[in-house]
Amino acid sequence: MSNVESLRRQHLDVLEIVDNIDLLIKKSEFEVNGNDIAKNINLLAGKLNIHLSTEDKFMYPKLRESSDDNLRKLAEEYSSEMGHIFQTFSQYKERYNTRTKILSSPEDFKKDTIEVFKVLRKRINKEDKELYNLI
Repeated sequence: MSNVESLRRQHLDVLEIVDNIDLLIKKSEFEVNGNDIAKNINLLAGKLNIHLSTEDKFMYPKLRESSDDNLRKLAEEYSSEMGHIFQTFSQYKERYNTRTKILSSPEDFKKDTIEVFKVLRKRINKEDKELYNLI
């Protein structure tokens, strides 16, 4: 499937933004870095939207048509799981997509970011090492 390399590249783009946000959070200067953090959260949301759209339009339909029962089953599992992950991320984004929102609860922001990014990293790793290698 020719789109797999594009999907892997999108993963690298997502992880780069996640790492940028992590670096800004480690500085713990939310007054100074709040706008950059919020900008990166919104950029991350856009990259995830593009990535999921690509998967939904190109990858999952092909996998669902596969003659391989395992691939069809995996497509359903991955698609369903990602829906839940994206919903969690969307709630996170809405809660922290501006400097003001971040500053209103910096400790919750740090805790929530750690949790959401852990889930995103785990999912990206799972796709790269399991699903994409099967295609």
